[in-house]
Amino acid sequence: MNEHGGAAHELNPLEIVFLGLAAVVAVLGGVGWLVGSTAGLVFAGGWPHLGLADSLAALLELPSHLSDPRGAWPVDVRDRLPGAMAMYASAFVVAAVIVALGLRVSVRWSRRDHGPAVARWATNHQLHPLLATRPQPARVTLGRRGRFLVCCEPLHSTLVIAPTQTGKTTGLAIPAILEWRGPVLATSVKTDLLRDTIEARKARGRVQLFDPAGSTGLKSSAWTPLAGCESWAGARRTAAWLAEGASANKRGLADADFWYSTAAKLLAPMFFAAVTSGRTIGDVIAWLDTQEEAEIMDALVAAEIPSATHAFEASIGRDIRQRSSVYATAETILEAYADPGVLLRSKGDNIRPDELLDGGQNTLYLSATVREQRRLRPVFVALLESVIEEAYTRSAATGEPLDPPLLVVLDEAANIAPLPDLDVIAATGAGHGVQLVTVLQDLAQAHDRWGRDRADTIVNNHRARVIGGGIADERTLEYVGKIVGDTEVRQQSSTSAEQGRHSTTTSTTYRSLAPANSLREAKRGSALLLYGSLPPARIAFRPWYTDRALSTLARGRTP
Repeated sequence: MNEHGGAAHELNPLEIVFLGLAAVVAVLGGVGWLVGSTAGLVFAGGWPHLGLADSLAALLELPSHLSDPRGAWPVDVRDRLPGAMAMYASAFVVAAVIVALGLRVSVRWSRRDHGPAVARWATNHQLHPLLATRPQPARVTLGRRGRFLVCCEPLHSTLVIAPTQTGKTTGLAIPAILEWRGPVLATSVKTDLLRDTIEARKARGRVQLFDPAGSTGLKSSAWTPLAGCESWAGARRTAAWLAEGASANKRGLADADFWYSTAAKLLAPMFFAAVTSGRTIGDVIAWLDTQEEAEIMDALVAAEIPSATHAFEASIGRDIRQRSSVYATAETILEAYADPGVLLRSKGDNIRPDELLDGGQNTLYLSATVREQRRLRPVFVALLESVIEEAYTRSAATGEPLDPPLLVVLDEAANIAPLPDLDVIAATGAGHGVQLVTVLQDLAQAHDRWGRDRADTIVNNHRARVIGGGIADERTLEYVGKIVGDTEVRQQSSTSAEQGRHSTTTSTTYRSLAPANSLREAKRGSALLLYGSLPPARIAFRPWYTDRALSTLARGRTP
Protein backbone atom coordinates (compact mmCIF):
# COMPACT_ATOMS: atom_id res chain seq x y z
CA MET A 1 0.00 0.00 0.00
CA ASN A 2 1.14 3.62 -0.63
CA GLU A 3 1.41 6.26 2.06
CA HIS A 4 -2.16 7.47 1.44
CA GLY A 5 -3.66 4.08 2.01
CA GLY A 6 -4.19 3.22 -1.66
CA ALA A 7 -3.09 -0.10 -3.06
CA ALA A 8 0.06 -0.07 -5.15
CA HIS A 9 -0.52 -0.85 -8.83
CA GLU A 10 0.09 -4.49 -9.77
CA LEU A 11 0.30 -5.77 -13.35
CA ASN A 12 -2.78 -7.59 -14.52
CA PRO A 13 -2.47 -10.78 -16.63
CA LEU A 14 -3.11 -8.94 -19.93
CA GLU A 15 -0.33 -6.46 -19.23
CA ILE A 16 2.06 -9.30 -18.36
CA VAL A 17 1.27 -11.07 -21.65
CA PHE A 18 1.77 -7.83 -23.62
CA LEU A 19 5.14 -7.13 -22.02
CA GLY A 20 6.22 -10.72 -22.62
CA LEU A 21 5.36 -10.51 -26.33
CA ALA A 22 7.16 -7.20 -26.62
CA ALA A 23 10.27 -8.73 -25.09
CA VAL A 24 10.13 -11.69 -27.51
CA VAL A 25 9.77 -9.34 -30.50
CA ALA A 26 12.71 -7.24 -29.33
CA VAL A 27 14.92 -10.32 -28.86
CA LEU A 28 14.03 -11.74 -32.28
CA GLY A 29 14.66 -8.39 -33.92
CA GLY A 30 18.00 -8.13 -32.18
CA VAL A 31 19.03 -11.62 -33.30
CA GLY A 32 18.06 -10.79 -36.89
CA TRP A 33 20.02 -7.57 -36.73
CA LEU A 34 23.10 -9.42 -35.42
CA VAL A 35 22.93 -12.04 -38.17
CA GLY A 36 22.48 -9.49 -40.97
CA SER A 37 25.12 -7.11 -39.67
CA THR A 38 27.66 -9.92 -39.13
CA ALA A 39 27.05 -11.34 -42.61
CA GLY A 40 27.44 -7.96 -44.30
CA LEU A 41 30.52 -6.96 -42.33
CA VAL A 42 32.38 -10.29 -42.64
CA PHE A 43 31.37 -11.57 -46.05
CA ALA A 44 30.21 -8.50 -48.05
CA GLY A 45 32.92 -6.09 -46.98
CA GLY A 46 30.80 -3.40 -45.35
CA TRP A 47 28.30 -2.51 -42.67
CA PRO A 48 24.78 -2.93 -44.09
CA HIS A 49 23.20 -0.25 -41.81
CA LEU A 50 20.17 -2.34 -40.92
CA GLY A 51 17.35 -1.15 -38.73
CA LEU A 52 15.71 -3.19 -35.98
CA ALA A 53 12.37 -3.05 -37.81
CA ASP A 54 14.05 -4.22 -41.05
CA SER A 55 15.59 -7.16 -39.19
CA LEU A 56 12.27 -8.20 -37.64
CA ALA A 57 10.51 -7.96 -41.01
CA ALA A 58 13.27 -10.07 -42.57
CA LEU A 59 12.74 -12.81 -39.99
CA LEU A 60 9.04 -12.90 -40.79
CA GLU A 61 9.76 -13.14 -44.53
CA LEU A 62 12.57 -15.71 -44.14
CA PRO A 63 10.39 -18.87 -44.51
CA SER A 64 9.63 -17.74 -48.10
CA HIS A 65 13.30 -17.17 -48.97
CA LEU A 66 15.16 -20.13 -47.43
CA SER A 67 17.15 -20.77 -50.63
CA ASP A 68 18.38 -17.16 -50.68
CA PRO A 69 17.90 -15.37 -47.31
CA ARG A 70 18.84 -12.02 -48.88
CA GLY A 71 15.41 -11.93 -50.49
CA ALA A 72 13.79 -11.54 -47.07
CA TRP A 73 15.52 -8.21 -46.48
CA PRO A 74 14.43 -4.82 -47.91
CA VAL A 75 15.51 -4.19 -51.52
CA ASP A 76 17.80 -1.28 -50.64
CA VAL A 77 20.08 -3.48 -48.44
CA ARG A 78 20.12 -6.75 -50.40
CA ASP A 79 23.18 -5.77 -52.43
CA ARG A 80 25.10 -5.31 -49.18
CA LEU A 81 24.39 -8.87 -47.95
CA PRO A 82 26.22 -12.10 -49.00
CA GLY A 83 24.82 -15.30 -50.49
CA ALA A 84 22.95 -18.13 -48.78
CA MET A 85 25.98 -20.06 -47.45
CA ALA A 86 27.51 -16.97 -45.91
CA MET A 87 24.17 -15.92 -44.39
CA TYR A 88 23.66 -19.33 -42.78
CA ALA A 89 27.27 -19.39 -41.57
CA SER A 90 26.70 -16.02 -39.93
CA ALA A 91 23.51 -17.30 -38.29
CA PHE A 92 25.41 -20.31 -36.92
CA VAL A 93 28.19 -18.11 -35.50
CA VAL A 94 25.72 -15.76 -33.84
CA ALA A 95 23.78 -18.70 -32.35
CA ALA A 96 26.99 -20.28 -31.04
CA VAL A 97 28.07 -17.03 -29.40
CA ILE A 98 24.66 -16.55 -27.78
CA VAL A 99 24.65 -20.13 -26.43
CA ALA A 100 28.22 -19.81 -25.10
CA LEU A 101 27.41 -16.56 -23.34
CA GLY A 102 24.26 -18.08 -21.90
CA LEU A 103 26.15 -21.06 -20.51
CA ARG A 104 28.80 -18.81 -19.00
CA VAL A 105 26.21 -16.66 -17.28
CA SER A 106 24.40 -19.78 -16.07
CA VAL A 107 27.57 -21.25 -14.56
CA ARG A 108 28.52 -17.99 -12.86
CA TRP A 109 25.00 -17.65 -11.49
CA SER A 110 24.98 -21.20 -10.15
CA ARG A 111 28.24 -20.52 -8.27
CA ARG A 112 26.84 -17.51 -6.49
CA ASP A 113 25.62 -17.71 -2.93
CA HIS A 114 21.86 -17.82 -3.31
CA GLY A 115 21.12 -18.14 0.38
CA PRO A 116 20.66 -21.29 2.47
CA ALA A 117 21.39 -24.55 0.66
CA VAL A 118 18.27 -26.63 0.22
CA ALA A 119 18.42 -30.32 1.14
CA ARG A 120 16.98 -32.85 -1.27
CA TRP A 121 16.65 -36.62 -1.28
CA ALA A 122 19.14 -38.36 -3.54
CA THR A 123 17.99 -39.49 -6.97
CA ASN A 124 19.01 -42.76 -8.59
CA HIS A 125 21.19 -40.74 -10.94
CA GLN A 126 23.13 -39.31 -7.99
CA LEU A 127 23.39 -42.77 -6.42
CA HIS A 128 24.53 -44.38 -9.67
CA PRO A 129 28.03 -45.32 -8.35
CA LEU A 130 26.37 -47.34 -5.57
CA LEU A 131 23.60 -49.08 -7.51
CA ALA A 132 23.90 -52.60 -8.88
CA THR A 133 21.62 -55.42 -9.95
CA ARG A 134 23.65 -58.13 -8.18
CA PRO A 135 26.16 -58.33 -5.31
CA GLN A 136 29.59 -56.95 -6.19
CA PRO A 137 33.04 -58.34 -5.20
CA ALA A 138 34.70 -56.58 -2.24
CA ARG A 139 31.63 -54.37 -1.79
CA VAL A 140 29.24 -54.63 1.14
CA THR A 141 25.59 -54.50 0.11
CA LEU A 142 23.91 -51.88 2.30
CA GLY A 143 20.33 -52.63 1.29
CA ARG A 144 17.80 -52.26 -1.48
CA ARG A 145 16.41 -49.29 -3.33
CA GLY A 146 13.57 -50.38 -5.56
CA ARG A 147 14.88 -53.00 -7.95
CA PHE A 148 18.51 -52.07 -7.26
CA LEU A 149 20.99 -53.17 -4.63
CA VAL A 150 22.85 -50.35 -2.89
CA CYS A 151 26.51 -51.38 -2.62
CA CYS A 152 29.21 -49.58 -0.69
CA GLU A 153 32.26 -48.70 -2.77
CA PRO A 154 35.12 -51.20 -2.41
CA LEU A 155 36.41 -51.43 1.18
CA HIS A 156 34.79 -48.20 2.37
CA SER A 157 34.05 -48.38 6.09
CA THR A 158 30.38 -48.84 6.96
CA LEU A 159 28.60 -47.81 10.15
CA VAL A 160 25.14 -49.14 11.02
CA ILE A 161 23.17 -47.39 13.76
CA ALA A 162 19.83 -48.91 14.71
CA PRO A 163 17.98 -50.08 17.83
CA THR A 164 17.60 -53.74 18.66
CA GLN A 165 15.09 -55.80 16.67
CA THR A 166 15.11 -53.47 13.66
CA GLY A 167 16.82 -55.79 11.18
CA LYS A 168 20.37 -54.43 11.22
CA THR A 169 21.95 -57.84 11.88
CA THR A 170 19.69 -59.97 9.69
CA GLY A 171 19.45 -57.32 6.98
CA LEU A 172 23.05 -56.12 6.65
CA ALA A 173 25.63 -57.85 8.88
CA ILE A 174 24.62 -61.43 8.05
CA PRO A 175 24.25 -60.81 4.27
CA ALA A 176 27.70 -59.18 4.26
CA ILE A 177 29.27 -62.29 5.79
CA LEU A 178 27.33 -64.68 3.54
CA GLU A 179 28.48 -62.92 0.36
CA TRP A 180 32.06 -62.08 1.29
CA ARG A 181 34.79 -63.65 -0.82
CA GLY A 182 37.73 -63.50 1.54
CA PRO A 183 38.59 -63.92 5.24
CA VAL A 184 36.05 -62.82 7.84
CA LEU A 185 36.47 -61.68 11.45
CA ALA A 186 33.13 -61.27 13.21
CA THR A 187 31.98 -60.50 16.75
CA SER A 188 28.51 -60.88 18.19
CA VAL A 189 26.64 -61.12 21.47
CA LYS A 190 23.83 -63.06 19.81
CA THR A 191 24.00 -66.54 18.37
CA ASP A 192 22.00 -65.71 15.23
CA LEU A 193 24.94 -64.16 13.40
CA LEU A 194 27.01 -67.30 14.02
CA ARG A 195 24.15 -69.74 13.41
CA ASP A 196 22.99 -68.16 10.15
CA THR A 197 26.42 -67.81 8.53
CA ILE A 198 28.57 -70.69 9.77
CA GLU A 199 27.47 -73.23 7.14
CA ALA A 200 28.21 -70.81 4.32
CA ARG A 201 31.64 -70.05 5.72
CA LYS A 202 32.43 -73.73 6.30
CA ALA A 203 31.78 -74.35 2.62
CA ARG A 204 34.53 -71.87 1.71
CA GLY A 205 37.32 -72.32 4.21
CA ARG A 206 38.44 -73.03 7.75
CA VAL A 207 36.09 -71.79 10.50
CA GLN A 208 37.11 -71.14 14.09
CA LEU A 209 35.07 -69.95 17.06
CA PHE A 210 36.48 -68.20 20.09
CA ASP A 211 33.89 -68.60 22.82
CA PRO A 212 35.91 -68.52 26.05
CA ALA A 213 32.84 -68.55 28.31
CA GLY A 214 31.12 -71.39 26.41
CA SER A 215 28.06 -69.25 25.61
CA THR A 216 27.23 -70.94 22.29
CA GLY A 217 27.50 -74.55 23.38
CA LEU A 218 29.87 -75.15 20.44
CA LYS A 219 33.50 -76.18 20.65
CA SER A 220 35.76 -73.19 21.11
CA SER A 221 39.23 -72.85 19.67
CA ALA A 222 41.99 -71.84 22.06
CA TRP A 223 43.80 -68.54 22.13
CA THR A 224 46.17 -66.98 24.60
CA PRO A 225 47.38 -63.40 24.63
CA LEU A 226 50.89 -64.81 24.98
CA ALA A 227 50.70 -65.90 21.33
CA GLY A 228 51.98 -62.52 20.19
CA CYS A 229 54.56 -62.06 22.95
CA GLU A 230 57.56 -63.90 21.51
CA SER A 231 59.27 -60.52 21.13
CA TRP A 232 59.52 -57.68 23.62
CA ALA A 233 57.73 -55.38 21.18
CA GLY A 234 54.93 -57.92 20.80
CA ALA A 235 54.60 -58.28 24.57
CA ARG A 236 54.32 -54.52 25.00
CA ARG A 237 51.76 -54.31 22.21
CA THR A 238 49.62 -57.11 23.67
CA ALA A 239 49.72 -55.63 27.17
CA ALA A 240 48.61 -52.26 25.78
CA TRP A 241 45.72 -53.85 23.88
CA LEU A 242 44.50 -55.69 26.97
CA ALA A 243 44.75 -52.54 29.08
CA GLU A 244 42.93 -50.45 26.50
CA GLY A 245 40.19 -53.07 26.26
CA ALA A 246 39.77 -53.08 30.03
CA SER A 247 39.78 -49.29 30.20
CA ALA A 248 36.39 -49.28 28.49
CA ASN A 249 35.10 -50.05 32.01
CA LYS A 250 37.01 -47.18 33.64
CA ARG A 251 34.05 -44.84 34.25
CA GLY A 252 34.21 -43.46 37.76
CA LEU A 253 37.89 -44.39 38.25
CA ALA A 254 40.09 -41.40 39.04
CA ASP A 255 43.27 -41.16 36.93
CA ALA A 256 42.17 -44.24 35.01
CA ASP A 257 44.52 -43.66 32.08
CA PHE A 258 47.51 -43.54 34.41
CA TRP A 259 46.64 -46.74 36.24
CA TYR A 260 45.91 -48.73 33.09
CA SER A 261 49.12 -47.58 31.40
CA THR A 262 51.23 -48.45 34.44
CA ALA A 263 49.48 -51.82 34.68
CA ALA A 264 50.34 -52.46 31.02
CA LYS A 265 53.96 -51.62 31.83
CA LEU A 266 53.89 -54.28 34.55
CA LEU A 267 52.18 -56.92 32.40
CA ALA A 268 54.43 -56.57 29.34
CA PRO A 269 57.61 -57.97 30.99
CA MET A 270 55.52 -60.66 32.69
CA PHE A 271 54.14 -61.78 29.31
CA PHE A 272 57.60 -61.74 27.77
CA ALA A 273 59.08 -63.67 30.69
CA ALA A 274 56.30 -66.27 30.50
CA VAL A 275 56.83 -66.92 26.78
CA THR A 276 60.63 -67.04 26.90
CA SER A 277 60.55 -69.45 29.86
CA GLY A 278 57.85 -71.74 28.47
CA ARG A 279 55.10 -70.74 30.87
CA THR A 280 51.37 -70.02 30.32
CA ILE A 281 48.89 -67.25 31.02
CA GLY A 282 47.94 -69.25 34.11
CA ASP A 283 51.44 -68.71 35.42
CA VAL A 284 51.10 -64.98 34.80
CA ILE A 285 47.90 -64.97 36.88
CA ALA A 286 49.77 -66.75 39.67
CA TRP A 287 52.61 -64.22 39.47
CA LEU A 288 50.12 -61.41 39.87
CA ASP A 289 48.37 -63.05 42.80
CA THR A 290 51.64 -63.66 44.66
CA GLN A 291 53.47 -60.60 43.33
CA GLU A 292 56.29 -62.89 42.27
CA GLU A 293 59.61 -61.27 41.39
CA ALA A 294 62.44 -63.82 41.32
CA GLU A 295 61.06 -66.13 38.63
CA ILE A 296 60.21 -63.21 36.38
CA MET A 297 63.62 -61.57 36.82
CA ASP A 298 65.42 -64.84 36.09
CA ALA A 299 63.46 -65.28 32.85
CA LEU A 300 64.06 -61.69 31.77
CA VAL A 301 67.78 -61.84 32.49
CA ALA A 302 68.00 -65.07 30.49
CA ALA A 303 66.18 -63.40 27.58
CA GLU A 304 68.89 -60.71 27.50
CA ILE A 305 66.55 -57.81 26.68
CA PRO A 306 67.61 -55.03 29.08
CA SER A 307 64.60 -52.80 28.36
CA ALA A 308 62.24 -55.58 29.45
CA THR A 309 64.19 -56.06 32.68
CA HIS A 310 64.24 -52.32 33.35
CA ALA A 311 60.47 -52.06 32.82
CA PHE A 312 59.83 -54.77 35.40
CA GLU A 313 62.30 -53.24 37.86
CA ALA A 314 60.54 -49.88 37.51
CA SER A 315 57.16 -51.49 38.24
CA ILE A 316 58.22 -53.39 41.35
CA GLY A 317 60.29 -50.43 42.58
CA ARG A 318 57.27 -48.16 43.09
CA ASP A 319 56.24 -47.17 46.60
CA ILE A 320 54.05 -49.73 48.32
CA ARG A 321 50.73 -47.91 47.90
CA GLN A 322 51.22 -47.17 44.22
CA ARG A 323 52.54 -50.66 43.57
CA SER A 324 49.47 -52.21 45.19
CA SER A 325 47.20 -50.13 42.95
CA VAL A 326 49.16 -51.13 39.84
CA TYR A 327 48.89 -54.82 40.70
CA ALA A 328 45.17 -54.43 41.45
CA THR A 329 44.62 -52.79 38.05
CA ALA A 330 46.59 -55.55 36.31
CA GLU A 331 44.42 -58.15 38.04
CA THR A 332 41.34 -56.32 36.73
CA ILE A 333 42.72 -56.44 33.19
CA LEU A 334 43.18 -60.22 33.38
CA GLU A 335 39.98 -60.77 35.37
CA ALA A 336 38.58 -63.12 32.72
CA TYR A 337 41.32 -65.68 33.39
CA ALA A 338 40.14 -66.12 36.95
CA ASP A 339 37.38 -68.23 35.37
CA PRO A 340 38.61 -71.85 35.02
CA GLY A 341 36.63 -72.24 31.79
CA VAL A 342 38.27 -69.22 30.19
CA LEU A 343 41.66 -70.33 31.46
CA LEU A 344 41.11 -73.79 29.97
CA ARG A 345 40.41 -72.26 26.54
CA SER A 346 43.66 -70.31 26.75
CA LYS A 347 45.83 -73.45 26.77
CA GLY A 348 47.17 -73.38 23.28
CA ASP A 349 47.13 -70.95 20.41
CA ASN A 350 45.38 -72.69 17.53
CA ILE A 351 43.85 -69.33 16.63
CA ARG A 352 46.63 -67.66 14.66
CA PRO A 353 46.14 -64.41 12.72
CA ASP A 354 48.69 -65.44 10.08
CA GLU A 355 46.70 -68.60 9.32
CA LEU A 356 43.40 -66.70 9.18
CA LEU A 357 44.95 -64.43 6.54
CA ASP A 358 46.70 -67.14 4.52
CA GLY A 359 44.89 -66.18 1.30
CA GLY A 360 41.84 -68.39 1.79
CA GLN A 361 38.27 -67.64 2.81
CA ASN A 362 38.75 -68.48 6.47
CA THR A 363 36.54 -67.25 9.30
CA LEU A 364 36.99 -66.41 12.96
CA TYR A 365 33.97 -65.75 15.18
CA LEU A 366 34.19 -64.14 18.63
CA SER A 367 31.13 -64.71 20.77
CA ALA A 368 30.01 -63.80 24.28
CA THR A 369 26.70 -63.22 26.02
CA VAL A 370 25.63 -59.82 27.29
CA ARG A 371 26.41 -60.92 30.85
CA GLU A 372 29.96 -61.98 29.92
CA GLN A 373 30.87 -58.93 27.85
CA ARG A 374 32.46 -56.80 30.53
CA ARG A 375 35.08 -59.24 31.79
CA LEU A 376 35.89 -60.60 28.34
CA ARG A 377 36.35 -57.22 26.63
CA PRO A 378 40.12 -57.01 27.18
CA VAL A 379 40.61 -60.50 25.74
CA PHE A 380 38.42 -59.84 22.70
CA VAL A 381 40.01 -56.45 22.03
CA ALA A 382 43.50 -57.98 22.16
CA LEU A 383 42.54 -60.80 19.77
CA LEU A 384 40.84 -58.43 17.33
CA GLU A 385 43.77 -56.04 17.40
CA SER A 386 46.22 -58.89 16.76
CA VAL A 387 44.33 -59.92 13.61
CA ILE A 388 44.01 -56.36 12.31
CA GLU A 389 47.68 -55.73 13.09
CA GLU A 390 48.58 -58.81 11.02
CA ALA A 391 46.52 -57.47 8.11
CA TYR A 392 48.24 -54.07 8.30
CA THR A 393 51.67 -55.70 8.56
CA ARG A 394 51.08 -57.86 5.48
CA SER A 395 49.81 -54.87 3.52
CA ALA A 396 52.80 -52.75 4.53
CA ALA A 397 55.19 -55.53 3.49
CA THR A 398 53.78 -55.71 -0.05
CA GLY A 399 52.78 -52.09 -0.46
CA GLU A 400 49.34 -53.29 -1.57
CA PRO A 401 46.00 -53.86 0.19
CA LEU A 402 45.41 -57.36 1.54
CA ASP A 403 44.13 -59.66 -1.20
CA PRO A 404 41.60 -61.12 -0.71
CA PRO A 405 40.46 -58.35 1.65
CA LEU A 406 39.50 -58.98 5.26
CA LEU A 407 35.90 -58.32 6.33
CA VAL A 408 35.62 -57.19 9.97
CA VAL A 409 32.05 -57.20 11.30
CA LEU A 410 31.75 -55.67 14.77
CA ASP A 411 28.19 -56.42 15.80
CA GLU A 412 27.44 -54.62 19.09
CA ALA A 413 30.83 -52.93 18.71
CA ALA A 414 30.47 -50.76 21.82
CA ASN A 415 29.82 -53.74 24.07
CA ILE A 416 31.68 -56.88 23.09
CA ALA A 417 34.93 -55.36 21.81
CA PRO A 418 35.16 -51.54 21.86
CA LEU A 419 38.39 -51.10 19.91
CA PRO A 420 40.27 -48.07 21.26
CA ASP A 421 41.56 -47.17 17.79
CA LEU A 422 38.32 -47.79 15.91
CA ASP A 423 38.43 -44.29 14.44
CA VAL A 424 41.86 -44.96 12.93
CA ILE A 425 40.84 -48.34 11.52
CA ALA A 426 37.72 -46.78 9.97
CA ALA A 427 39.86 -44.15 8.26
CA THR A 428 42.77 -46.33 7.12
CA GLY A 429 41.38 -49.84 6.77
CA ALA A 430 40.53 -49.54 3.07
CA GLY A 431 44.13 -48.78 2.17
CA HIS A 432 45.26 -51.98 3.86
CA GLY A 433 42.55 -54.27 2.52
CA VAL A 434 40.29 -54.21 5.59
CA GLN A 435 36.54 -53.77 5.08
CA LEU A 436 35.05 -52.55 8.36
CA VAL A 437 31.38 -52.91 9.29
CA THR A 438 30.60 -51.36 12.68
CA VAL A 439 27.19 -51.91 14.27
CA LEU A 440 25.91 -49.68 17.10
CA GLN A 441 22.55 -49.15 18.77
CA ASP A 442 22.74 -45.35 18.86
CA LEU A 443 25.15 -42.45 19.23
CA ALA A 444 24.54 -42.16 22.97
CA GLN A 445 26.06 -45.63 23.31
CA ALA A 446 29.11 -44.54 21.30
CA HIS A 447 29.56 -41.34 23.33
CA ASP A 448 29.30 -43.30 26.55
CA ARG A 449 31.91 -45.83 25.45
CA TRP A 450 34.52 -43.71 23.64
CA GLY A 451 33.75 -40.19 24.82
CA ARG A 452 32.11 -37.50 22.72
CA ASP A 453 35.11 -36.35 20.67
CA ARG A 454 36.37 -39.84 19.85
CA ALA A 455 32.82 -41.06 19.11
CA ASP A 456 32.24 -38.17 16.69
CA THR A 457 35.49 -39.01 14.92
CA ILE A 458 34.51 -42.67 14.69
CA VAL A 459 31.22 -41.75 13.04
CA ASN A 460 32.81 -39.27 10.63
CA ASN A 461 35.52 -41.71 9.56
CA HIS A 462 32.97 -44.22 8.27
CA ARG A 463 32.22 -43.46 4.62
CA ALA A 464 28.79 -45.09 4.70
CA ARG A 465 26.41 -44.42 7.60
CA VAL A 466 23.17 -46.36 7.69
CA ILE A 467 20.58 -45.15 10.22
CA GLY A 468 17.83 -47.69 10.89
CA GLY A 469 14.20 -46.81 11.55
CA GLY A 470 12.83 -46.69 15.08
CA ILE A 471 15.62 -44.52 16.49
CA ALA A 472 14.51 -42.65 19.61
CA ASP A 473 17.92 -41.54 20.90
CA GLU A 474 18.06 -37.74 21.09
CA ARG A 475 21.74 -37.50 20.09
CA THR A 476 21.23 -39.65 17.03
CA LEU A 477 18.15 -37.72 15.94
CA GLU A 478 19.95 -34.40 16.43
CA TYR A 479 22.94 -35.64 14.42
CA VAL A 480 20.77 -36.80 11.54
CA GLY A 481 18.81 -33.55 11.51
CA LYS A 482 21.99 -31.48 11.28
CA ILE A 483 23.79 -33.55 8.68
CA VAL A 484 20.76 -34.12 6.43
CA GLY A 485 19.87 -30.43 6.41
CA ASP A 486 16.71 -28.45 5.78
CA THR A 487 14.40 -28.42 2.81
CA GLU A 488 12.53 -25.43 1.40
CA VAL A 489 8.82 -25.17 2.14
CA ARG A 490 6.62 -22.51 0.51
CA GLN A 491 3.76 -20.99 2.48
CA GLN A 492 0.94 -18.70 1.37
CA SER A 493 -0.80 -16.14 3.54
CA SER A 494 -3.75 -13.90 2.71
CA THR A 495 -4.38 -10.38 4.02
CA SER A 496 -7.26 -7.94 3.68
CA ALA A 497 -6.62 -4.25 3.07
CA GLU A 498 -8.78 -1.15 2.90
CA GLN A 499 -11.66 -0.95 0.44
CA GLY A 500 -12.09 -4.71 0.54
CA ARG A 501 -8.90 -5.49 -1.34
CA HIS A 502 -7.25 -8.86 -0.73
CA SER A 503 -3.67 -9.89 -1.36
CA THR A 504 -1.84 -13.20 -1.20
CA THR A 505 1.78 -13.43 -0.14
CA THR A 506 4.04 -16.39 -0.77
CA SER A 507 6.96 -16.88 1.63
CA THR A 508 9.66 -19.48 2.03
CA THR A 509 10.57 -21.30 5.22
CA TYR A 510 12.84 -24.23 5.98
CA ARG A 511 12.29 -27.44 7.89
CA SER A 512 14.30 -30.62 8.41
CA LEU A 513 14.33 -32.99 5.46
CA ALA A 514 14.23 -35.89 7.92
CA PRO A 515 12.23 -34.78 10.98
CA ALA A 516 12.83 -36.70 14.21
CA ASN A 517 9.35 -38.19 14.22
CA SER A 518 9.81 -39.60 10.71
CA LEU A 519 12.90 -41.54 11.82
CA ARG A 520 11.36 -42.70 15.07
CA GLU A 521 8.15 -43.84 13.40
CA ALA A 522 9.80 -45.45 10.36
CA LYS A 523 8.81 -49.06 9.82
CA ARG A 524 11.09 -51.94 10.69
CA GLY A 525 13.64 -52.65 7.99
CA SER A 526 13.72 -49.11 6.59
CA ALA A 527 16.88 -47.04 6.79
CA LEU A 528 18.44 -43.71 5.93
CA LEU A 529 21.74 -43.78 4.04
CA LEU A 530 24.30 -41.00 4.52
CA TYR A 531 27.14 -41.70 2.10
CA GLY A 532 30.12 -39.41 1.71
CA SER A 533 29.07 -36.16 0.04
CA LEU A 534 25.99 -37.64 -1.66
CA PRO A 535 22.52 -36.41 -0.70
CA PRO A 536 20.70 -38.59 1.84
CA ALA A 537 18.80 -41.58 0.49
CA ARG A 538 16.05 -43.87 1.67
CA ILE A 539 16.90 -47.57 1.47
CA ALA A 540 15.64 -50.82 2.96
CA PHE A 541 17.55 -53.58 4.71
CA ARG A 542 17.77 -56.93 2.92
CA PRO A 543 16.88 -59.71 5.41
CA TRP A 544 18.77 -62.83 4.40
CA TYR A 545 15.76 -65.10 5.00
CA THR A 546 13.63 -63.23 2.43
CA ASP A 547 16.28 -63.43 -0.30
CA ARG A 548 16.51 -66.71 -2.21
CA ALA A 549 20.23 -66.42 -2.99
CA LEU A 550 21.14 -65.50 0.59
CA SER A 551 18.99 -68.30 2.00
CA THR A 552 20.77 -70.77 -0.26
CA LEU A 553 24.15 -69.48 0.90
CA ALA A 554 23.08 -69.79 4.54
CA ARG A 555 22.52 -73.51 3.96
CA GLY A 556 26.07 -73.88 2.71
CA ARG A 557 25.07 -74.22 -0.93
CA THR A 558 25.85 -72.27 -4.08
CA PRO A 559 22.92 -70.21 -5.44
